[in-house]
Amino acid sequence: MISASLRQRIGDLLRREPRREISFPRSEPRIVPVSIQDVLPGGILIGREGACFVHERLYTELNEHPIQLLKKFDLIGHAELAEPEEGPPWMPVDTNGMPMQPALPALRENVPAYQAGAPPRHQPRTLPEAIAALDPPERGLFRKFGYRRMLFLDIETCGLQPAPVFLVGLCHVGDRNLVLRQLFARDYAEERAVIAEVERIIGEHDFLVTYNGKTFDIPFLRSRAVHHRIGFTATIPHLDLLWMVRRRWKDILPNCKLKTLEWRVLRRLRAGDIDGAEIPYAYHEYVKHGQPHRLIPVFHHNLLDLVAMAELLPRLF
Repeated sequence: MISASLRQRIGDLLRREPRREISFPRSEPRIVPVSIQDVLPGGILIGREGACFVHERLYTELNEHPIQLLKKFDLIGHAELAEPEEGPPWMPVDTNGMPMQPALPALRENVPAYQAGAPPRHQPRTLPEAIAALDPPERGLFRKFGYRRMLFLDIETCGLQPAPVFLVGLCHVGDRNLVLRQLFARDYAEERAVIAEVERIIGEHDFLVTYNGKTFDIPFLRSRAVHHRIGFTATIPHLDLLWMVRRRWKDILPNCKLKTLEWRVLRRLRAGDIDGAEIPYAYHEYVKHGQPHRLIPVFHHNLLDLVAMAELLPRLF
């Protein structure tokens, strides 16, 4: 039992010390920035002009079989051994000229190859065209260098010049496989490192393979290198597949876009792709707000371009 004197002391203490409110630390949501490495496997490459992100894939990871493709690459340099690739398949067209579903491979022989409204089969009109149709001059690159040290290249930009380059896709032949490498600028400043690394890698190969690269990709990279005041020589031979496509199929195909060739020649449709006009916006949003998930379709788009070029190459010889 508490004595009267103790109760008096407790009462005096309570009157002297004002009652304090119990306070708890405020719990606020913590926003942790997400980096590109959190959504795509890869690493940071430190080059002579700074750092950039590198993402690598193997052709076999795309559920593809590289051995047959590598054999076709090898046959390009041996015209006497190479079997001619089948030309672009033709789809039936409706009354409005729109393509319908393609015929099944097993039934293709029983379906008229050229429906009403389809353009006529292209015939070489001059002696040089006839010679090129029989033996493309580009075959000399494979006879001289082989295929082991060729390099496929495709770039993604923020628009037309002088917009920056932020993603460069490269593909080279590895050990019984194709190695797909993508160099990515995590911000605008890293473009300098990406271009310098691309220039270094090009110098390690015998010749380039691009699609419209002589007109777009390489001049664009050179222009951006001048902007950053760094060297970009890229003096190795350059095989532009667009030139070969136009020479062979310009009067057959509705257009020479790479997506058209994938459908009409490689016989497949893209899945999970992004429209090219949306690519710059996706990158700007990433730089401003750090939302790398927006860039996954962009990396996928660039990867599909590289694979399409590699698979299209043997069909042009």
